[in-house]
Amino acid sequence: MAYDLITMGRLGVDLYPLQTGVPLPQVTTFGKFLGGSAANVAVAAARLGREVALVSRTGDDPFGTYLHEALRDFGVDDRWVTPVAEYPTPVTFCEIFPPDDFPLYFYRQPKAPDLEIDAHDLDLDAIQEARIFWITGTGLSEEPSRTATLAALAHRAKSGTTVFDLDWRPMFWQDADPSAARPFYEEALRHTTVAVGNLDEVEVATGVREPHAAARALPGRRCRTRRCEAGPEGRPRRQPRRRVRRGAPAPRDRPQRTRRR
Repeated sequence: MAYDLITMGRLGVDLYPLQTGVPLPQVTTFGKFLGGSAANVAVAAARLGREVALVSRTGDDPFGTYLHEALRDFGVDDRWVTPVAEYPTPVTFCEIFPPDDFPLYFYRQPKAPDLEIDAHDLDLDAIQEARIFWITGTGLSEEPSRTATLAALAHRAKSGTTVFDLDWRPMFWQDADPSAARPFYEEALRHTTVAVGNLDEVEVATGVREPHAAARALPGRRCRTRRCEAGPEGRPRRQPRRRVRRGAPAPRDRPQRTRRR
């Protein structure tokens, strides 16, 4: 069976306040949610009735068990989500200050299990056959996940739609200098048909900051479609043979509702 979508990357537990507009030191109750960008995208597609699988890893602990149960409840195939005994399942806390301020606090030390994805464990045929394959920049931040991500992209060879969420999180990189990360982003973009990122992320990938110039820079990396998010001021986007234009501001949902993190 060919999947409609396979996502690969970050998976963890989100602990979000049940009080809005309250700083973490004063929060008294939290809700527990499945989180991580790859998991959120997989869940969103599964809720639309698509055949979806996730490639990731968790700790061999109760939070890891919870994530497997949550994925299955949402209809996401978790056969490629495997445990790592050495590292705990990541946890993320959030503060909720509507309408658009949601500070995140990541706990992924000493190393997140999803960075232990190994190329030898990938089902490359399934990845190649999927209609859409979706990866994240965080997967490039450390080995062996970096090699696994690039191997999956190279094997897929742009068959179907291959989405690269640039997802620049400097706190996840041992060397947070964008120039050190750029070669890995450029290599991933060689195998990508759709690239999505905000201005900071596009600058990391291309070295270009100005929104319209940044959107123009991505085509040189062989992407068929690219979207440069400009935040509340609108989203410059560039597609083949079309002018760059700035879209209307997008409404911001609460972070635990399938938002990318």
